[in-house]
Amino acid sequence: MNREATVHYLAFGSNMLSTRLQARTDSAQVLGTTELRGWRLAFHKRGADASGKGDIVPATASDRVFGVVYRLAEAQLPTLDRFEGPGYRRTEIEVDLDGTATRCLTYRAIEDAIDAMLKPYDWYHELILAGLLEHGADAAYLEHVRCQPCASDPLRMRPSRRRALAALRTFIARNPGLAAGLQTR
Repeated sequence: MNREATVHYLAFGSNMLSTRLQARTDSAQVLGTTELRGWRLAFHKRGADASGKGDIVPATASDRVFGVVYRLAEAQLPTLDRFEGPGYRRTEIEVDLDGTATRCLTYRAIEDAIDAMLKPYDWYHELILAGLLEHGADAAYLEHVRCQPCASDPLRMRPSRRRALAALRTFIARNPGLAAGLQTR
C-alpha cells in the first residue's frame, strides 16, 4: 500500500477558513486548534495587492495567536508556496495540539517584505474572522482581531477579492448562526 507523505501546517491568517485552504490544497484536513503564547498577529507583510497580510511575531508572554493545525499532502507544499507568494518563508514551529508537542510548517514574513504602515483589506480581514468563528476562537481573541484596522480594496473586481468573497459566501451559507456580522462587500 502506497501512503502519501503528509505534513502538519499551522494556519493563523486567511487559511484558517477551511474552504479557503481546501480550495488551494484539496488534501487539507483539520486536526485541531492551538494557541501560540508569546506571539502576536501582525498585518505588516506586504501582499502582491499592496495590502497588509498576516504574520506572526514574537511578543510578550501575555500575547497569543490562535491557529488551526491541518494535515496536508507534502506534495502540495509547492502549490501552497505559490498561493502564499513572495515575501513569506516557510518555517517550522512547535505547537501544542491536544497536549502533544507537534511540529508544524507555517509561513513567516521576511524582513524585506515588512511594512508596519500596511493594513489588511476588509475582505482579507473577514476571511480571518470567518476562520476564527469556524474553529471556535474565544470571544476575547475574536474581538482583538475584529478591532484591527483594515482598508477598503480600491479594485472591487480584483480576482483575489472575488475568490475571497465567494469563500465567505460559502461559509456564511453553511454557518448562518456563526457568521452573523460577517460582511461580503
